[in-house]
Amino acid sequence: MTKAVQKPALTPAKVLAYLTPGTSYTGQQIARLAGYSTPEVQKVLAGCVGRGMVRQTRDGGHSVYCVPTEEDIRQERERADRYALPTAILQGYDAANRRFQETCMASRRPLQGSVSRDRDGQSSD
Repeated sequence: MTKAVQKPALTPAKVLAYLTPGTSYTGQQIARLAGYSTPEVQKVLAGCVGRGMVRQTRDGGHSVYCVPTEEDIRQERERADRYALPTAILQGYDAANRRFQETCMASRRPLQGSVSRDRDGQSSD
């Protein structure tokens, strides 16, 4: 009997070593480059995507993986800073609503006498 030679475990560092930043790869391409099966590579890639080391997009019916470049990372941070929600407490919001309500109420016409109407629309003076 011969002993089967077992490959070392696939790690994220090994997968990333085969990828060029800014270049897109399918899971099958990465598996071919690394010399491992596609399911093994996809398992490691899922962990890399979860940690933000690799970006995953869809191209047709399959996933495409890409290591972001330094420029991509910088642009993403700038975009996140630009569209971040304010963390401070809003000041004067209630006062502005109160002024708006007072303006609306002031512009209403006063009622012409107090005429009450029954269900049929008949006045009861």
